[in-house]
Amino acid sequence: MLILWLGASEVMDTNYFTIGMLFAFSTYAGTFNGRMAALIDRLIEFRMGTLHGERLADIVLEEAEADVPGNNPVDQLSPRIELVDVGFRYSEADPWVLRHVNLVIEPGESVAIVGPSGGGKTTLIKLILSILTPTEGEIRYGGVPVRQLGARAYRSALAAVMQDDQLLTGSLADNISFFDQPGDHARVIACAQLAAIDDEIRAMPMQYETLTGDMGSSLSGGQRQRILIARALYKRPKVLVLDEATSHLDVALERAVNAAVARMMLTRIIAAHRPETIASARRVVTLSNGAIERDQRICSGA
Repeated sequence: MLILWLGASEVMDTNYFTIGMLFAFSTYAGTFNGRMAALIDRLIEFRMGTLHGERLADIVLEEAEADVPGNNPVDQLSPRIELVDVGFRYSEADPWVLRHVNLVIEPGESVAIVGPSGGGKTTLIKLILSILTPTEGEIRYGGVPVRQLGARAYRSALAAVMQDDQLLTGSLADNISFFDQPGDHARVIACAQLAAIDDEIRAMPMQYETLTGDMGSSLSGGQRQRILIARALYKRPKVLVLDEATSHLDVALERAVNAAVARMMLTRIIAAHRPETIASARRVVTLSNGAIERDQRICSGA
């Protein structure tokens, strides 16, 4: 039993604390707790660093993408995309995301890919863009298998606007030209006009030199999407792929963008849910459970 004497001159027991001993004990206890807490924090940081290192290793240690050396005549090929018995799954232990997909998209055709969420629309788009490699079957461009053309050469003929695309820190002109050096300012303006964003850019204080902010945070969702569309058009692609790329636009703006792009006679592949977007296409391909359920041509559309 500890007995605390405050100012007593005599003690009855040797087991006691003076005020000085109490303060010393509290100080040492606080120091010990602080050092232990710091040690635990460092252990957590070390563990988190290991996890981040493993994530980086997935990228750094990944084998370089195989490519075909030499000049491949992609510019001379017709922009006809053909999927022959294409199937895809992420590993042998995973279920098939797509299976036995056969699809031909003719040059200049406008195709909307529709279906329920999780039906494989975005996966099909990524396969067409050669972001993913088919587990079975093959994809052909102009009658030539993509693996023979090489992914880099094949992608030079395509441009895409995906759901999670972002703007980079810099000016609007830099983002539209994708930091092309030297950039073609006249082409930047022309692409902005096609994307129905030119008037809004000119209304800004610095116009095309306006800075986008962090990941385009200074712009609205619809403005970001139209700038991304202008960026895709700046590339002068033969095939334009849009994955929910106009989801933030109102009906009038979407119609204006679709009409302008339609006049360019590009092959367009559109993944969408909105009826207005689907109506802009001349052909609707419905995906369900990883397979083509219906392939319908419509008379209306851009």
